[in-house]
Amino acid sequence: MDEKNLSDFLYTDTAELRSYSDSFESRARDRFITFVKELKELGSHDEYRTMLHADRVMLEKKSRRLLDYIEVSAFMDRIEIISLNQEVTQQLIEIIKNDKGFETVHHDAAASKVTVPLPPLSMNAMLELKSTAIAKQQQFEKALFGVKSQTGQQIRAGIEREYIFQPDAAKVSREIDQIIEHYLTYSKIFSIAKQEMVMGNFKAKTPEDEELYPRIGPAKALLEATSEA
Repeated sequence: MDEKNLSDFLYTDTAELRSYSDSFESRARDRFITFVKELKELGSHDEYRTMLHADRVMLEKKSRRLLDYIEVSAFMDRIEIISLNQEVTQQLIEIIKNDKGFETVHHDAAASKVTVPLPPLSMNAMLELKSTAIAKQQQFEKALFGVKSQTGQQIRAGIEREYIFQPDAAKVSREIDQIIEHYLTYSKIFSIAKQEMVMGNFKAKTPEDEELYPRIGPAKALLEATSEA
């Protein structure tokens, strides 16, 4: 997860930001990217990423390390494995079924992808993940206002030293408020999207959530996408 993946959700402005605002946006952006990355990984079965760590396949009569030929992505409901070598794929499926104990394995030859469905989460697990998604959004919000407070201190010091004058400081303050509004809105959209992914549905409890819910499509698609995509 990086700036390129999140380009459609990052703050942009037709006018060039002032230095204090630009510095604030850069720090807010970094925290937003980290927030979305953590949200995307939340609930993934990371233990399955290493389940093939010790396995080997035979290629050209030589034993090869399986992980050198595949890429593994783990999600709440499935494992997806990209394998571009047909011989590796055949042996991979045998290993998953015979050695790892998974009865159901789907092979999409056109996409060079092997998918292993995972059992559904328990209700307690889903509720815990939902609570964590909400908590992460609240933590991001707190961090964002923490950065605003730090920037405010820098601006006040700049006014005292005449690095920045009051009219410019007022403009900076308005720019920072716009940046905060943007990232808070999208952090809530991503949180709602994750909650729906976890629970299978989303029931808005506030007018704001109800207003934001119709906008979760792109965020949900990004959270659901594999790292390869």
